[in-house]
Amino acid sequence: MSDNRKGALLIILAGTCWGVISIFINYLSAAGLGEMQISFLRQLFAVLVFALIILISDRSGFRIPVKDLGLIMLVGLINGVVFNFLYFYTIINSRASIAVVLLYTSPVFVIILARIFFREKITRYKSIALVLTVAGCLLVTGVLGEGYMPPPAAILTGVLTGLAYALNNILTSAAVKKNDPQTVTFYTLFFSFLFLIPFSGWRSLTSLCMTNPAILVVAFLMCLVTAVLAQYFFSVGLRLIESGKAAIYGATEPIVGSLVGILIFHEESNLMKIAGIIMVIAAILLTGKSDAGKKEDTR
Repeated sequence: MSDNRKGALLIILAGTCWGVISIFINYLSAAGLGEMQISFLRQLFAVLVFALIILISDRSGFRIPVKDLGLIMLVGLINGVVFNFLYFYTIINSRASIAVVLLYTSPVFVIILARIFFREKITRYKSIALVLTVAGCLLVTGVLGEGYMPPPAAILTGVLTGLAYALNNILTSAAVKKNDPQTVTFYTLFFSFLFLIPFSGWRSLTSLCMTNPAILVVAFLMCLVTAVLAQYFFSVGLRLIESGKAAIYGATEPIVGSLVGILIFHEESNLMKIAGIIMVIAAILLTGKSDAGKKEDTR
């Protein structure tokens, strides 16, 4: 399997892991946790798991050049605090479906930023796939048929969520090109955890966990799937393919999220959602087609 295909598969797996997060969030939210508390527990367990993995496998994974710490701290800040604040604000002040749609304006930002910083080409296939991705996400979330208009502030934060996601993609891509993906993942999660501490409401969180220990079990499972595996797949995948293509492959997240809603939470399904899923799958296949004509390096 070529690096391009391996990278695509890993990004798709990362999107799938992120796509099932609503299963865990719905339980933890019903148990009384706020959004930042859920994020805090997720990052806390993720840091502990990755630290254990590195301790067992290769302790050199803790080593990272001091000159790269600033970049990874920035990724941690964007990932752990900025993105969560913007995303949750949009959800609370509009609708979850609106937030997802605006989040997936991120491929537009990624492709533009990747062109500016990495000189990645905006190919015909990539342009068509980008249009299919955005249109597909609109159809999947059902926004087009509802006639709902969110407040201007929520639209602004939603678009900024897409920009924050894109910046996370670009900066992570730059970090893994110079460092081991496992090391980058650990320090990204570590700094995200540190930045979330002031927003964790740790006293009420401790009380809730003591009252209902199942919260810790669910939070740990959420960490394994949506933080450890997802972030690792994403970091390794970015090392193998272009950032712009990764943004499109990562659009499997809203598809998986929609399927979880339909199959597990019994949300409404219709032809528009099905058409949207097909469009995003088509975008993924079309992006992969641009790799097919490239020669594999057999050296």
